[in-house]
Amino acid sequence: MSNPHYQVVIVGTGPGGYVAAIRAAQLGLKTAVVEKEELGGTCLNWGCIPTKAWVGTAHLYEQIKRAKEYGIEVGEPKIVWPALVERKNRIVKQLTGGVKQLLAGRGVDIHRGLATLASANRITIALGGGGEQEITTDNIVLATGASGWMPPGWALDGERVIGSREALDLTKQPARIAILGGGVVGSEFASFFAAIGTQVTLVEMLPRLVMAEDEEVSAGLEREMKKRRIALHLGTKVEDRRDNADGSITLTLAGGKTVDVDAVLVATGRRPYSEGLGLAAAGLAPGERGRIAVDDQLRTSVKNIFAIGDVTDIKQLAHFASAQGKAAVEIIAGHAAQTNWRAVPAATFTTPEIASVGLTEAQAKAEGRTLKIGRFPFRAHGRNIADGETAGFVKIVGDAGTGQVLGAHIFGAKASELIHECALAIAADLDVKDLAHAIHAHPTMQEVVGEAAEDADGVAIHLLRTEAKAAAKG
Repeated sequence: MSNPHYQVVIVGTGPGGYVAAIRAAQLGLKTAVVEKEELGGTCLNWGCIPTKAWVGTAHLYEQIKRAKEYGIEVGEPKIVWPALVERKNRIVKQLTGGVKQLLAGRGVDIHRGLATLASANRITIALGGGGEQEITTDNIVLATGASGWMPPGWALDGERVIGSREALDLTKQPARIAILGGGVVGSEFASFFAAIGTQVTLVEMLPRLVMAEDEEVSAGLEREMKKRRIALHLGTKVEDRRDNADGSITLTLAGGKTVDVDAVLVATGRRPYSEGLGLAAAGLAPGERGRIAVDDQLRTSVKNIFAIGDVTDIKQLAHFASAQGKAAVEIIAGHAAQTNWRAVPAATFTTPEIASVGLTEAQAKAEGRTLKIGRFPFRAHGRNIADGETAGFVKIVGDAGTGQVLGAHIFGAKASELIHECALAIAADLDVKDLAHAIHAHPTMQEVVGEAAEDADGVAIHLLRTEAKAAAKG
């Protein structure tokens, strides 16, 4: 039997890969995907979706504990760990099954196994049950994602030393946990475990949390974590580790302080998954940290090979990978594609949430711009007061000369939902005045965006200017 031939083969079926495959099939291209693990990739199986299932549990748990504030008498809630894990697994199964149906419904062939590039047009697939299959293709889209990076001297054991993936399958809730890394993943898990009663210690080598975010957001998150009794050790690292006979772990931090925990979650970053793909055979060489470089049309240095998502290390965001996937196959099919990535929103599901789009204040200043900045605290907003969600603020960064919206940063409840108006404003080159003049339904949380824009434009109604400047300081 001859090897099957395709117009495009996508390696990896995360949010970039499976979306690219569906879009390619819509465009009439004979398409296949190759997946070495589970359809849906890290995001659906061990990342975005299962962690949000847990975030939902944590939020409800905290709401129940606060029920008396809302005029409701209830008993003390209790986390039932096996039920929490089972719910997460059920959600994952439902969504990954949906991906399979979507691919099959579009006529996309699914090949299970480990893909290796034999050339720019040939892929060898090591099958799970043994043996190999070879397929040929006119175009390849690499959507292999990224994997957790372990610092020297650390190795996962699945129970005491874990990564984010292993954390989701713990057999019991740890009483004490240390989290190494204060980026997105580390901060999200710290918020979750603290919410459900685990004693959390977070260690970060850098001077602040979520370094990619605006400094005022980082400071806000630090304040809220301390309120939730998360022990923060910023600008420090673990110098030594001792495994104790009782199953606990003693960590020695820089400066000599010791911390006893039951588990250590290593969340020190993710690196592009490019090792073992056979890139050299196809004429490709990975760059720093294994990233695959692409041009503004997502092409690699080999004209018929494209790369999208985390393996490019441009922005490690699921929705960005999806947008890149659609763009790559549209280009392959000869269509015009959206490749302007100025307005890619990001969301971090801490407590409270973080969302941002565009430039931070520091980045805008580094470009030599003169700025006008507007802020509005959630504590001054009627809907947030009514909902009992008063922590946080909105910050809008605008160009003082042109009025253009350059960036927006939201720290607070539903930040991940509120950011999209600002993302559209940046994508459409709108001015701060446009946001300020937009009529927002009352009373809704979305009003805070308009309030911050009014402050940036110098016409704040519900906040004195002096109060606005203090909004981000708690």
